[in-house]
Amino acid sequence: MSSGKTSRRWLWIGLGGLLLLLVLVAATLPAALAWRHLSGQVSGVELAGVQGSIWQGSARELAVRGQRLGKLQWRLSPWATLGGKPRVDLAVEGPDLRLSGTWQALASGSEFSALSGEIAAGWFAPALDIPALEPTGRITVADGRLVLDAQAIPNGGDLTLRWLEAGVRGQVQARLGTIVIDARGSEGRITASVSDGGDGDVAIAGQFHLQDLAYRGEVRLNARVSEGPVVEALQWIGMPSGDGGRLLIVEGRLLLNEESL
Repeated sequence: MSSGKTSRRWLWIGLGGLLLLLVLVAATLPAALAWRHLSGQVSGVELAGVQGSIWQGSARELAVRGQRLGKLQWRLSPWATLGGKPRVDLAVEGPDLRLSGTWQALASGSEFSALSGEIAAGWFAPALDIPALEPTGRITVADGRLVLDAQAIPNGGDLTLRWLEAGVRGQVQARLGTIVIDARGSEGRITASVSDGGDGDVAIAGQFHLQDLAYRGEVRLNARVSEGPVVEALQWIGMPSGDGGRLLIVEGRLLLNEESL
């Protein structure tokens, strides 16, 4: 065998050994060490008590933009990552929250698919902006999809949310039955319809729109009963409408990190 062929053989053996070493290092790289280097590049996300490897691990606590969510577990696909399209299965569990799904990088953002779980309705009190009343019950989602842009702002998706045992408490207490929210959208515009499941004392119908960070919703509420806690609760929601019910208008703007400083 010529010296040239021998040299090339040893070169390929050396490169193969180096590649194997790099794979072994990546496979066993402690997640805590990796997060220490990446945390500055992931705006608004905080992890505490990180354990395991970058491929499979957990964090004792996950916080997003200052909001504590609970324990995080992840499983990162090595083959998808090596192919340039990282995909990771995520699960978050806290006292009032349980969510799981798959996150994948896109050319101009990212996507959550197979979103499933439930969240206590109280999480959405700031968005509803009804100081005298706090929402109760739980909101569930099954096999949903949510697309985010490069700034992690909702850009599209396909979600059906069910507000089970919906109700309010505060100045008065009332149960509203089941409320269904169907959200669809793409290219930065999302529209959601709101309706009741017919099992409560209030007829509910409306729509929400999200575009260019601004959201607005109009929901009409009409009591199916003439008296009781539901009728009292409606007096604290929105404004009178022409049909004898109430009109709730919710509007605002999603804040980017730099806007909230």
